[in-house]
Amino acid sequence: MHTLNKRFVHRIYSRFLVHFPMMYLGQTVTGQGIVRELSLVGCQALSNAPVIEGTSLSVRLALPSYEKPLVIERATVKWVKGLECGLAFDHHDERERVRLRQVLNELLARRRYNGLTTEAPHTDTPNAPLTACP
Repeated sequence: MHTLNKRFVHRIYSRFLVHFPMMYLGQTVTGQGIVRELSLVGCQALSNAPVIEGTSLSVRLALPSYEKPLVIERATVKWVKGLECGLAFDHHDERERVRLRQVLNELLARRRYNGLTTEAPHTDTPNAPLTACP
């Protein structure tokens, strides 16, 4: 019988290389960090306070060109390696989802794509909707 490799994850959303400050709050932890990869459904971050896999956090992302932070009401810690962690965005309101999609579209237009190929997907217009995110 074969067991699945827990490190292999088939991703259906594009991830983007970023360097955005973040703050997070859980029942037993509060911290700050830097988001290093971002997608519509989650992020990979480096934090200053350790988190535990399975923990629910409220997350605030400082986005460039936006005065207010992006609020993710609930994110689950999916994996931890030292002070690095992967977060899955479980719940955020529709306005925040639209803001996140706008930021990802801007990153796509600037070719900050971190997909399986070395080149970003091509779009005819800079503000075209993300094809990888339904």
